[in-house]
Amino acid sequence: MNKPQRMRYIFLSILTLSLNFLLLPLSKPGLTQANAFEPYILLGETGKNFDGTREAIIQKFFMNDVEILGKYRPVDDSRRYMFIITTKHLKKAARNGGDYGLFLGALHLALDMKGDMVYLSVPNIDYWGNLYLRDDFEKVGKAVGEFKTDLPRLLPKLRGRFMRPFGAAEPLTSEKLKTYRHSRRYPTLDEMIELGQFEQHADAVKFVEEGLKGSEGLKKLYRFDVIRKDATLFGVQIPQESEIAEILDWEERKRTPFYPWQIAVVNGRVFAPAPLFRIPAGFPDLTRRQVSKLKKLAKRIENSVMELAG
Repeated sequence: MNKPQRMRYIFLSILTLSLNFLLLPLSKPGLTQANAFEPYILLGETGKNFDGTREAIIQKFFMNDVEILGKYRPVDDSRRYMFIITTKHLKKAARNGGDYGLFLGALHLALDMKGDMVYLSVPNIDYWGNLYLRDDFEKVGKAVGEFKTDLPRLLPKLRGRFMRPFGAAEPLTSEKLKTYRHSRRYPTLDEMIELGQFEQHADAVKFVEEGLKGSEGLKKLYRFDVIRKDATLFGVQIPQESEIAEILDWEERKRTPFYPWQIAVVNGRVFAPAPLFRIPAGFPDLTRRQVSKLKKLAKRIENSVMELAG
């Protein structure tokens, strides 16, 4: 092979490799696109200490008519804190989102301290919206879009603004979330813990309120009423929170927005998500060892919640 032939051969080889590369499909198609989601969003780092961050958040919420439904320290960890809030857009989503729309109405804004830095994170509304509302999530698309646009304005100035999804090694598509179950023997969204059925919404709410007052293990953290709809959401701290953290929430980036537990009242029906549905959804990268421990933990959580039914 003479020199011109050799150069022509090299050129054609490079051209062929380049074309083959361009024609290769992207790995895991769709997982980097807008229709695949992780459970949480890391909003950013505040540049203030813990007390300064809380004060700045409260001031900003006051200026923007953000309603604070409750505050608490998840798993009694001094490095964590949470504001439970609602906004006009979240209220709209809760009202128009079908039977489970109320799950979008109360937002968990988590503060996590790492060294001298304080990070803010929230549940990913697209992830949990597709999970809980399924096809009804499309009905609240405008309200959700307005909330996401408005959220940065509602927060104090951040030293680092990330808006970075986290919580799943492989993001879940909207189709996967709408039919979610961890595995064949695990419950779906439709298999809730049923605590009671009442003719009047007020009687159902009273049942939960009195049950929480008399409970030794459950602590009421907030109550969110959906205006013009017979729907109320209670946030409760369960005695198994520390076990969830020990088994599942041990990575460097904490899943603090996952907490607390929730009990819902819709049209007189009192129910709560099954632990083996909600926990895997919040911690989708479960190992086999974690799954074996989770089964026993889920039973204890269910027993604690079922105590409300007497």
